[in-house]
Amino acid sequence: MEVSSGFKKSKKMFKIGDKVSHPSFGVGDVENIEEKKVLGQKEKYYILKLMVNEMTLMVPVNKAEEIGLRYIIDPETVPDVLNVLGHRMDDEMDGNYKQRIRSQTEMVDSGDILKVAQVVKNYTHRDTVEKLSSTERGLYERARKILVGEISVACNIEKNKAKFIIKEAVRKGGRKGQTKSH
Repeated sequence: MEVSSGFKKSKKMFKIGDKVSHPSFGVGDVENIEEKKVLGQKEKYYILKLMVNEMTLMVPVNKAEEIGLRYIIDPETVPDVLNVLGHRMDDEMDGNYKQRIRSQTEMVDSGDILKVAQVVKNYTHRDTVEKLSSTERGLYERARKILVGEISVACNIEKNKAKFIIKEAVRKGGRKGQTKSH
């Protein structure tokens, strides 16, 4: 199932206080924009305060688009995310381990929240069929943290409430035995 949220990566500069999503680390706030000298070159950086472990991350302003930094989703997009979670596991999840890891990693790394939701759904269902390897478990946890963070911020709800909503969407989808959409 190929999904895309249709979000355009903007060339527009983010402002201090903007809520953004980093494809590898999830939701954060643009805490500052600073000019730093790195390897003899002056460059502007977004200073992000990430939700995950309250880590600070520096992202070069001129590489933000390439990296996939984007605004978080709006609350109106959350039903689309929950819809993805409500479908059955993708057929490719039954295939070759290496291909499965590669495709799921690419989807998480894309920064597209619908693809991240797809990974959460795939691994949630796969875990009921076969125990996940440590690599798959790590990828699943990373995708789940990104998804939880983005839904909690987009809807202004606690992380535990977002976890519950995600779990229920996957559970209801699995119970209905929905088929994959194209």
